[in-house]
Amino acid sequence: MAAVINSRPNGAPQASTLGDNVKPNLLYKIDGHVARVNGIYLLSKEEAIWTISDDRSVRLYMKRDNDQFWPSIHHFMPVPPTAVSFNEETDRLLVGLLNGTVVDFQVADDCNSMEEKRKWQLHAGPVTSVHLALAQELIFSCAKDKQVFWHCSETAVKMGSFVVEHSCTCMVVDLPFVFIGDQGGHVSVLRLTGSSPQLISKLSAHTGSITSLAWDASKQQLFSGSADNLVIMWDIGGKRGQAYELNSHKVRVNGVAVASAARRLFSVDDSGRLVCWDMDAPRMETPAWQTSDTCQECSAPFFWNVSAMWQMKVVGLRQHHCRTCGRAVCNSCCAHRTTFPPMGFELPVRICKTCQTKMEEDPTKFDLTPLAVSHEVRTGVTSLHLQQMLGRLATAGQNRIVYIWDIKNLF
Repeated sequence: MAAVINSRPNGAPQASTLGDNVKPNLLYKIDGHVARVNGIYLLSKEEAIWTISDDRSVRLYMKRDNDQFWPSIHHFMPVPPTAVSFNEETDRLLVGLLNGTVVDFQVADDCNSMEEKRKWQLHAGPVTSVHLALAQELIFSCAKDKQVFWHCSETAVKMGSFVVEHSCTCMVVDLPFVFIGDQGGHVSVLRLTGSSPQLISKLSAHTGSITSLAWDASKQQLFSGSADNLVIMWDIGGKRGQAYELNSHKVRVNGVAVASAARRLFSVDDSGRLVCWDMDAPRMETPAWQTSDTCQECSAPFFWNVSAMWQMKVVGLRQHHCRTCGRAVCNSCCAHRTTFPPMGFELPVRICKTCQTKMEEDPTKFDLTPLAVSHEVRTGVTSLHLQQMLGRLATAGQNRIVYIWDIKNLF
């Protein structure tokens, strides 16, 4: 069995900016959907939330006098909706559909009805994200057909398009920048000059499809969640190409949301794990994995090093890597496991004998105080939406129930 290093080797528990025993408080539970909830949008000006579902419904739930949420709007689309976005300044609702259509609705002032303004049959596959850039009067959409389109929100005229290498899975817009996540695990960064797009970067570090993106405009940081169980913070504003891994999930990450003013990041996964990350803490980049034909700790050959195996008359070993230094080592030389929050490792990971000795000999140089807290929602989470001003977070579960949480204590 692998040895586990004490998570606080230097004695007493250390204070954390997240505090001790903090967790989100459940405020409301909304049920009534008969199929998977594909998207949610929590309003800030009203006690209300938009939901879209595989049962083809678009619903606006509003809180009534009895403290329960009931549908104020219940509208059925011709095919299941797959993406939703709402602008509270103009009361405009954008809905993307499974057949590639984007529909623009105007919601009434009393929130009891909505009227279709226009629709576009744009894509040849399911729409995965829609967005209204109000100041520039542009509507953006992307889909699994690899296409990104933007139209004038007032005239409905097509203003531009872009094709990515893989199916689009998510998108965030903060003009002049557009960030597009795709099925291949890449994030394409576009700059729009007028209506002309320019690909300025492609961020590639994930080994699974990108499932969610969040953008912190104040810090110029992009967060990506992926099917490879990882969340990565990309320091776009630093212009040094730095990326920081955040590892606290054991299964597919389905959503990320950032509270920029509070310097908190929220991520959810398929198992129902909700993690709040302290993004105000200093962090370190994970080292690149080194390549070697022999263990860099004991010099034992790896199984593909036939020449060394023959000379030493031994069977080759499987290669592993120390997560804190990146060296290539054999199993016996990386039998110890530990968390290392400054590098984003909130779960125990392999470390080599050398790094383990350093941590034990001088623990003051290795602060292992957790920089994230987790909470079990008890059902897989398919999507989430954050309203930072209210200090509330909404999650949609695989059990077709929407939960609204009070997260002020996490700030």
